[in-house]
Formats: sequence, C-alpha cells, structure tokens
Amino acid sequence: MEIFDFIVKAGTGKHTTLDNEYKKIINNVISTNDEDKEIRWETYNLIIMQLFNTDGGKYFQEIKYRITDGEDPNYVILDIISRYKESDLSYLVWNLKRRIDEYVEDDFYKRFFE
Repeated sequence: MEIFDFIVKAGTGKHTTLDNEYKKIINNVISTNDEDKEIRWETYNLIIMQLFNTDGGKYFQEIKYRITDGEDPNYVILDIISRYKESDLSYLVWNLKRRIDEYVEDDFYKRFFE
C-alpha cells in the first residue's frame, strides 16, 4: 500500500508541520507490515474521505491534530461521526462506524485477555 492512497492534507500548497506529522504516523503504520493496522487505517481513510466529501474537510484538521497528539484513532473517528446527523452521512460511513466499534471491542479484549 502506498502513502499516496491516504488523504494527508485538505487543499493545495505546501505541507504544514501537522500534515508532515500525520504523514509520518501513516508511514509508520504501513512500514510495520501489520495487516490489521493497515486495514484499520484504510477504514479510517475511507471515512475521512466520505466526511471530506460531505463537509469539505471541516473536521479533517481536528482529526489530524488529535491523532498526532496520540489519541486513539478509533475514538477520534467515532467522536467526529457522532457530531453528524444520521441523515447527513452516507450509508458507507455508518457501516464503517460499526467496523470501528468492532476495533474498539477487539482492542479491549486484547488488552485484558492476551
């Protein structure tokens, strides 16, 4: 998978420091060769792309700030989705939200039972 499959910045022009830090996180995930992590980040990216198409990237900066500050991407994405009305989001986002809920549950079980 290439880094260029992921949205890193909202517009044209130079990359900001935030864009570069976010890109580093994605590169680190891809370089670990952990298929589960890669699939999770593909899911996050699909949701971000859908949200970006819905509101022009209104929350994209916040997502990048929170993830680069070390917050769990699962909770960041779920929080952003919760701010939307159900009618404003596509069917794809709601299906992917369920997948993220499963990631949270899997992480919980891994933390306590492995």
